[in-house]
Amino acid sequence: MRLRLFAAAASVLMLTGCATLPEGAVDASPLVCPPGTEGCDPIQPVGPGGTIAMDMGNFFFDVTDASAVTGAVEVTVVNVSDAYHNAQFLGAADGSDIPEADGNQTGVGTVLLFPGEWTVICTVPGHRAAGMETVITVYATPEEARAAGEASGAPSGM
Repeated sequence: MRLRLFAAAASVLMLTGCATLPEGAVDASPLVCPPGTEGCDPIQPVGPGGTIAMDMGNFFFDVTDASAVTGAVEVTVVNVSDAYHNAQFLGAADGSDIPEADGNQTGVGTVLLFPGEWTVICTVPGHRAAGMETVITVYATPEEARAAGEASGAPSGM
């Protein structure tokens, strides 16, 4: 019994000693990288990119053509309504555009995307809530995009 009590007390002392912070550690501040410093730039998608074309209107997106592969993706939006709309890709990499178009106009923008599923919304107040939201799939390689399109019979980025 005494041996167990001694072992437990020794364990507590050892753990207590490991949990302390070195002096001055609390006052440490995070590293701040000056813009343009090697290794400090935001991570950007690398790849051939591709294209996405979609119609948008009161209150929908309809992807008409998609061949979206990681990288700089050119997005063309055709506004088939008489009101302004846009297509923001939530979480797109820094430097991405938000393609937009006034009523009955066409807009083009470049969106920097990694592979995965991307939620696209119209940022005009109330439009997303009214249903102006869709999901676009971006593939890692052109071969992946082509195979997905052939398997589904849909546009290759869907």
